[in-house]
Amino acid sequence: MNTYFNSGLPLCRPKMLQDEWVETYLFRVARANGIHRPRLSDTERFRPTLPATAVSKPNGYPIWSETTLPRWSVVTRANKIRYCPECMTQSRHIRSRWRLTVFDVCTIHHIRLKDDLAEPVMTKGYRQENRYFITEVTDEQLWAGAVCPMPSERRHVERLWSGFERSIVENDIPGACEQLTCILFLEALLDAFATEVREYEGASIGATRPTELAQLVDRYQFSLETNLDGIRNFLDQITVGSHRDKVLARLRRMLIDEAHRPTCFSKLPIADLRRRLLIGFEKSIRPADEILRPDHDQPVGYVSLESAASLIGCPSRLVKHLIDNDICQGVRIARHGLKRYTFLPSHAVETCRRWHASNATPEQVINELHIDRRGFVALLRAGLLRPIAVDPYKFFQRSDLTDLCRRLEVISQPFPTEAGHLYPLLGAWIPKSGRYKKASLEVLKEAFTGKFAIFRQRESAGLSAYFVDCAALERAHRLRKGEITGCTRQKYASQQLSLLPE
Repeated sequence: MNTYFNSGLPLCRPKMLQDEWVETYLFRVARANGIHRPRLSDTERFRPTLPATAVSKPNGYPIWSETTLPRWSVVTRANKIRYCPECMTQSRHIRSRWRLTVFDVCTIHHIRLKDDLAEPVMTKGYRQENRYFITEVTDEQLWAGAVCPMPSERRHVERLWSGFERSIVENDIPGACEQLTCILFLEALLDAFATEVREYEGASIGATRPTELAQLVDRYQFSLETNLDGIRNFLDQITVGSHRDKVLARLRRMLIDEAHRPTCFSKLPIADLRRRLLIGFEKSIRPADEILRPDHDQPVGYVSLESAASLIGCPSRLVKHLIDNDICQGVRIARHGLKRYTFLPSHAVETCRRWHASNATPEQVINELHIDRRGFVALLRAGLLRPIAVDPYKFFQRSDLTDLCRRLEVISQPFPTEAGHLYPLLGAWIPKSGRYKKASLEVLKEAFTGKFAIFRQRESAGLSAYFVDCAALERAHRLRKGEITGCTRQKYASQQLSLLPE
């Protein structure tokens, strides 16, 4: 006789709901069989006995078919449980698609996924504050703090994920898996593309990954389609040489990874796609004034690309970017088979060296002014730093940095012995967001004009040496009250009847 006690077969076997995650389903089975607080050993005992879970593994990866997903695209069962509040309100079960790392927004309800749910024992950190158990969470707790994506982010997410999620809801699993392969492939290429841009521009504080990618897609006017033709079109749209290098490196890494651990990407012709990008790159090379023969040495008055990058003091990819965009002219190219050797005129290298030495990257600004990224963003939003755009890179004139320090040095006062009432000039009193953000940035601009006291601590360096007192905070509070009053007056002015005779 087969019973729960001698075979592990559960007496009560609830039906698996649509797109339900295997791990939370096993916990639901355990509770249905009278185990109030299931352990992992209970779920592992049930796993091989149920048809819906027999092929699953304890890692908790979502399963839609026999195809393996790349490890970077999924999270294990110990990770936080993400969810859409509206979907959870309609049916209290965790969907498998929410376990995809790059799936951040529900395209059905246009809500960004939250991550404050936990399953006892399984979810890491389930005892932390602001964690709710799946079986105990209320509708109010599900909706607390829920936000919608920005319009550009919503358009980007819908382009990529709406078809996949629609197929899942309509139970078209083969179609969903086919789309998911192309989506993950495009996401990987977009990440490689974004890495190149992020290295010089820096990541925006508080910006989510979909927001950052959406901004890049809008900036370069990429059209994205979740099929093989869409992938080919995306590769054809990459025109900047440094961006191509990153994407080519990513495709090469995929080929190596697939040879060791085949995934759903094995269904795509990765080698052909990489060859297509290389051929497109060769066709788009700007004709040089003279193509050197392979047997020629380095021309007189020219330096190699690597030497030019060393003399200028910047990465080779920036020099390539200047060449690809005709900013650095007079370039000569030598071809040795498939290899290309680039030589730049010495006078052009010297001009680039002087220009690069007079400017600083965002990371250099942060280091030289001795501030954190919050302070850097505050200076940028207040208009005290003026970026020079060499798309997609950003630079800042060092003369502007010197001017900021000189202005504060002139108007500052000695640091008092009692400093308990002082606050760092670029400290936490300037919020990243919220109602006081605009007023605080206005006060920061006033600080550089000497409208209230600035104190300098000689032991510190850069802008970290300067402090303000409570007068700055009171000024920000007054400005905020003035904004509220003005908005209120404007809101009710149209509804107020005139007291003057008409």
